[in-house]
Amino acid sequence: MKKYIFLLVVVLSFLGCEKEMMDYEGKDGVYFSVQEVPPSLYGDPEIWSHMDTTLIPFSLLLENDSTVRLKVRVMGDVVNYDRYFTVSVVDSLTTALVNEDYAPLEERYVITAGERDGFVEFTGFRQAKMLDSTYYVTLQLMENEYFSLPMDVWRPLENKDYTKEIQNVVRHVVGLSDEVFMPKAWTVNYFGPYSKKKVKLLCEMFGLKMADFDNVIEMDMERQRTYAQGLDKYLKEMEAKGQTVYEDEKDKDGNPVKMAVGPLI
Repeated sequence: MKKYIFLLVVVLSFLGCEKEMMDYEGKDGVYFSVQEVPPSLYGDPEIWSHMDTTLIPFSLLLENDSTVRLKVRVMGDVVNYDRYFTVSVVDSLTTALVNEDYAPLEERYVITAGERDGFVEFTGFRQAKMLDSTYYVTLQLMENEYFSLPMDVWRPLENKDYTKEIQNVVRHVVGLSDEVFMPKAWTVNYFGPYSKKKVKLLCEMFGLKMADFDNVIEMDMERQRTYAQGLDKYLKEMEAKGQTVYEDEKDKDGNPVKMAVGPLI
């Protein structure tokens, strides 16, 4: 019986929140509506999990600059004229440097007539210092003549989506990093231990992009195995020529580490 009561409370929470957002009657507002795209790209984007932090992982990119689009959504009416919202940088919560690590923000951003969403295009620049640390920029929505800030957090259970934790929707944090992160589509049993040198070699050999290794749909297990077999063949051929390929890192004794694939290849 307790289980049924709990389920009823959850359902009522969903309905109550949806009705509250549909019937919102105050001054129109805005909030960050940045969502995590699932690896499968499956499902209704409206229920994808909300997040208050976006990482630009330069270790997975070939370019030295990268732009992300951060969605900002209207809470209230959709109107037949352009409206503007503004964003500022919270200096006390920012470690990246403007013009060096990221491009300056625009003075204002537009939500065009008939639309409920606008976007902040944020551009970050790769720097050598990002190999060892992640640098952050904290963005803050500001009230103006068009919009208030009626909602400061996105709460799990109150909204019919996959968000698991309370997320700040007035502020959004962008992280800039070139640290090595193992991508999602990297099976160690096929490719062996992850390294930036190894993934770059795979990209050069097979015409791939580093971001391809973060897409588990395109880079499925069969494709991973095929690429790993090709890499294994190349490494053995190079060793036979006396041109053994080594990783950039050395082992704990300072000896070079021979590049190798995983145990299932």
